[in-house]
Amino acid sequence: MIMNDVAFRLDKYRFTKATLNFDIPKKSEFFIHFLPSGKYDEGSRRYKLSFETVVKCKETGTVVVSVSCIASFVFNGDIKFNDIPDFFYPNSLAIIFPYIRAFVSTLSLQANTSPIVLPTVNLMGLTEELREKTSVVK
Repeated sequence: MIMNDVAFRLDKYRFTKATLNFDIPKKSEFFIHFLPSGKYDEGSRRYKLSFETVVKCKETGTVVVSVSCIASFVFNGDIKFNDIPDFFYPNSLAIIFPYIRAFVSTLSLQANTSPIVLPTVNLMGLTEELREKTSVVK
């Protein structure tokens, strides 16, 4: 298989869970934790990415924001599970993350609190984790 022949597109996405803690200490520092996983259906050529983003307060460990998103990607052509190219994993995360960032910002802004703006993040470090947490649906 020639890698240039493999194409995929974001078909749809939806948020399945969102929590926002309004009791945030002023001048807090935060850290972000990502939990990606996926399921690939060879018959429909559909990859379902589950992507949870958790923001915690460094000082207290309290969860400030937790958002779960499911994104559906469709491959063009007949792609078997073992033939999913390496570039798909980081790119699928990079495609969906701006939607998560915008959702978190909008959620916090609409709550009339200080808006929480997630930084742009290089998600290449999640490639192996996503690959390992991907299974095939038969």
